[in-house]
Amino acid sequence: MDDNSGDKPKNLKKDEDYFVCPWKGILANIPTQQIDGRLVGDSGSKLRAQLSSFEALKVTPLWNYQGHSGFAIVDFSKDLVGFKNAMYFESDFEVKGQGKSDWERRVNNSEGIFGWVARGDDYQRNDLVGEYLRKYGDLKTLEELERGEKMKSNCLVAGLLADVEVKNKTLMELENKCAAHEVAVERIMRQNEQMLSTYSEEIEKMNRLSSGHLHRVMQDNMKLRELLESKKKEAEETNQKYLKLSAMEKERSRQEASRIAKEMKSIELASIEKQKADMEVWKLVEEHKKEKEAHLEKTIQLEQQLHVKQNLQLEIHQLKIQLEKFEAMKNIGREDDAAWMEKHKIMQEELKDKIEEMEEMENLNQALIIKESRSNQELEDARDELLKALEGRLSFAKIGVKRMGEIDERAFKKACRLKLGKSKVDEEAAVLVLEWQNEIQNPDWCPFKIGQHGKNSINEEDEKLQNLKKKLGDEACNAVVTALLEIHEHNPVQRCPVPVLWHFKEKRKASLEEAIRCTINCWKYQRNSRK
Repeated sequence: MDDNSGDKPKNLKKDEDYFVCPWKGILANIPTQQIDGRLVGDSGSKLRAQLSSFEALKVTPLWNYQGHSGFAIVDFSKDLVGFKNAMYFESDFEVKGQGKSDWERRVNNSEGIFGWVARGDDYQRNDLVGEYLRKYGDLKTLEELERGEKMKSNCLVAGLLADVEVKNKTLMELENKCAAHEVAVERIMRQNEQMLSTYSEEIEKMNRLSSGHLHRVMQDNMKLRELLESKKKEAEETNQKYLKLSAMEKERSRQEASRIAKEMKSIELASIEKQKADMEVWKLVEEHKKEKEAHLEKTIQLEQQLHVKQNLQLEIHQLKIQLEKFEAMKNIGREDDAAWMEKHKIMQEELKDKIEEMEEMENLNQALIIKESRSNQELEDARDELLKALEGRLSFAKIGVKRMGEIDERAFKKACRLKLGKSKVDEEAAVLVLEWQNEIQNPDWCPFKIGQHGKNSINEEDEKLQNLKKKLGDEACNAVVTALLEIHEHNPVQRCPVPVLWHFKEKRKASLEEAIRCTINCWKYQRNSRK
């Protein structure tokens, strides 16, 4: 082998055992033969097949200017299983008398392949083996590797335990709700039994009445029977409703438990995807910033060209007035004056030059207008892309994405809490919000009137809005009115919610510049937090 001088690593501690990571093995004395003036030996795939019992990832033969060097590097997986396979690999060669110590004591004509696990002394060798190990590996002690793995495991376990605790609390709350529904069902069943018992007692009491009141008793009995049947039917319907709700809660609990298990498996992948998404948002923001600066520069250039154009128009107008005066003087007999004719000729040439300059300016101005139109379109596309990137990601920031024309569910939850109590708030509010969102998007409902200055305003006497105010109060009605005004302003034709950049703190639309600045600040804060 050639002695290629390479940079050696720092000095190693003598009392510690260093290994090359990821785990690597060294094969020496691989048989070679000379063909066409070069040494040729077994390929990496063939050597890997011979080492299949040790689950090697790949085998890389080392070559020099003479051909196959007789050495090869065996790569194992970088986890503890790979370390175990590497040690089995070394032990197997040592048992056969072909380990590292045997290689060092060999004689020149030794036969057979020698093998061992790469360590610190191999890493510092000044040959092809040492160069390869320093290029594709690093030195670490078992204590350092064990400490790093233990730290990663502790962090992962702590995070998973916290998530499991939160999910267990959620599961316990769902179980409590299910138990409460079961208690309600049992109470209704007892009421049903009491009603049936009361019915039987009334029947016996009527049978004990005198025969003179038989007709009246029979009529009362029929009325009471009808009443009890309706109550029984109502109780059965209520019972079925609560049984169905209880089954839904149980199924929801089972799905929640299944979702918890899936989330625990995908925590690490979700973190990686979030980091990638943050980088994509950062790149998008930088592109939007550059596009805006280019748009501003083109606008300034267009204003300058417009100013020059106005000056040219003014000069051309003044020259035309002077030429008209010269023509008038020509009519009164000054065409023989040579100085006057020379000045007239100079003014005509100057007017021609100004007109040509004006035409060139018109062409340049038209080109700039086309560029301005394209820049405006690119800026609008950039705004749409920023909306897509920010939607659902900046809920904690003061600037984010608001869907104009979407009802604020909090007002309906508050109204339902006052009307229905705490047990049905979320379900009832969700149903009502969905119902009124469909009403807002219905093109046949138009609760608007022409107000002052020809502007549309909400018709407060609208029958549906009046019924909503009576049923749920002013706050829920105002939430619907706000959504109606927003959708009438931003999408009156299709009447679907439209996402816009929104300044939540000041309750107004945010400019593209404000959104970009806020996004950059949030990205920097998240990057510093991860550090």
